[in-house]
This record gives sequence, structure tokens and C-alpha cells, in this order.
Amino acid sequence: MNAGNQNRACSKTIVKPGNASLMLMNIINASDILKRYAEQERNFQNLNLSRVDLKGANLQGIDFSYANLNSADLSSTSLIDTNLVWTDLNRATLKHANLSEACLLHSSLFWVDLKEATLVNANLSHALLNHANLTSACLKGANLSEASLEGACLVEATLSQANLLKASLKGADFTAANLDEANLRQTNWEGAILSQASLQRVDLEESQLNEAILKKADLTEADLVRADLRYADLTEAILCRVALELAKLVGADLSSANLKGASLFQADLEGAVLRDTNLVEADLRHANLKDTQLMGANFSGARVKRAYFTDARGLTCQQKQWLRANGALNIPT
Repeated sequence: MNAGNQNRACSKTIVKPGNASLMLMNIINASDILKRYAEQERNFQNLNLSRVDLKGANLQGIDFSYANLNSADLSSTSLIDTNLVWTDLNRATLKHANLSEACLLHSSLFWVDLKEATLVNANLSHALLNHANLTSACLKGANLSEASLEGACLVEATLSQANLLKASLKGADFTAANLDEANLRQTNWEGAILSQASLQRVDLEESQLNEAILKKADLTEADLVRADLRYADLTEAILCRVALELAKLVGADLSSANLKGASLFQADLEGAVLRDTNLVEADLRHANLKDTQLMGANFSGARVKRAYFTDARGLTCQQKQWLRANGALNIPT
């Protein structure tokens, strides 16, 4: 998300709670909001609107900053270009809602239902979305930097070109999600599910992906430099031309994965499973392949100088000979 989008998403002035505004607490209902909105009023900060029913309403440009919208029904509501800074939206229903360009900085959205919601270019930086339902939601270009989505469901969600820098995504389900060209640098995906997800050209440098499930995921041309992929499931994953320099792949399962042209320079693959793995033209220089399972692996055209194959299993006699001839070390006899 570029600076222009972020500025548009949070362009309005936010007023912190004061005594006068707090006096309005508990004295306004949905009808009042709709009437005052129709009269061009937009400032509804600091209000207690718990369980309010505003489903299907057009509230474009409204300001609910610091408000309590806990368990509110905002399904199919238009909330384009709204301010929801520090807003309590825990357990709210926002199915099919449109929050494009909305500003949700620091908002709390635990267990919120955002199924099939639109959040294009929304600013969710530092928001709390733990256990949120974002199934099939569209977050293209959204800013989720340092947000928490632990245990959230984002099955088939769209997050292409989104910014998730330093976000916490532990245990989240991104099955078949689209994250192409997203900024995922220094994110934490421990135990997350990314099966069949599209992650083409993403930046995952220095990210935590240990024990993550990336079965059949497409990581073509992704940046995984110094990423932690220990014990990750990468079976049948597409990793063509991926940057995995200095990555930790200890115990990872790369069976039938396609690593054609990938760079694994100084990567740690100790104990990894590379059965039927395509390593054609891959850079394995100085990589650690100790105790790896290599049955059916294809090293054609790979660079293997000073790669260590101590106690590696499954190499054919022809492969052993070729590896020795090309500078690999500690080839099993």
C-alpha cells in the first residue's frame, strides 16, 4: 500500500475522547444515527453502539473512532472511507460490507465476521483480528503492518500487493488465498496453513514459517532470504527461482517440489525430505544437506560446489559421481 492510499484512508481529524462527548454515551440508537447522517453529520466518535443494527446502511465517510461497536450488525453496510480508529468491533458482523479506503488503525476486531467483505486499500495497521473470519474477503493493497491475525480464517481471500510487514499470522488459515506481490517481510506464520496459496513474488525475507503448511503453494520468484522454514510442509510447492539464501529448512518436507533455478546458497537443509524434488539449475553452493532424503531428486545443471551431503540417502551411483566431480563434499560411499 503506497503512502497516498494510506493518507486517503486516514485523512480525517481524530478527536480523542473528552467529557462532553462521553456524555453522549448510551443515548443514541440506529435511527438517530441514520437521521443525523442524512442531515450531513459525520462525527459519531466515542459512542456506545454495542449491538446496534445498521445492516445495509450507506454510511460512507462516517467517523466511528473510539466507538463501541461490539457485536454490531454492519453486514452489507457501506463504510467506504470511514474512520474506525481505536474502534471496538469485537464479534461484529460485517459480512459483505464495503470498507474500502477505511481507516481501522489500532482497532479491535476479535472474532469479527468479515466474510466476503471488501477492504481494498484499507488501513488496518496495528489492528487486532485474532480469530476473525475473512473468508473470500478482498484486502488488495490493504495495510496490515504489525497487525495480529492469529487463528484467523482467510480461505480464498485476496491480499495481493498488501502490506503485512511484521504481522503475526500464527495458526491462521490462508488456504487458496492470493498474496501475490505482498510485503510479508518479518512476518510470523508459525503453524499457519497456506496450502494452494498464491505467493508469487512476495517478500518473505526473515519471516518465521516454521511448521507452516505450504503444500502445493506457488512461491514463484519469492524472496525467502533468511526465512525460517524448519519442519514446514512444502510438498508439491512451486519454488521456481526462489531466493532461499541462508534459509533454515531443517526437517522440511520438499517432496515433489519444484525448485528449478532456486538459490539455496548456504541454506540449512539438514534432515529435509527431497524425494522427487526438482533441483534443476538450482544454486546449492555451501548448502548443508546432511541426513537429507534424496530419492528421485534431479540435480541436472545445479551448482553444488562445497555443498555438504554427509549421510545423505537415496543418491544413485551416477549422482554421487557427478556431485564429486562438481565440487560437492562428504558424498556417501
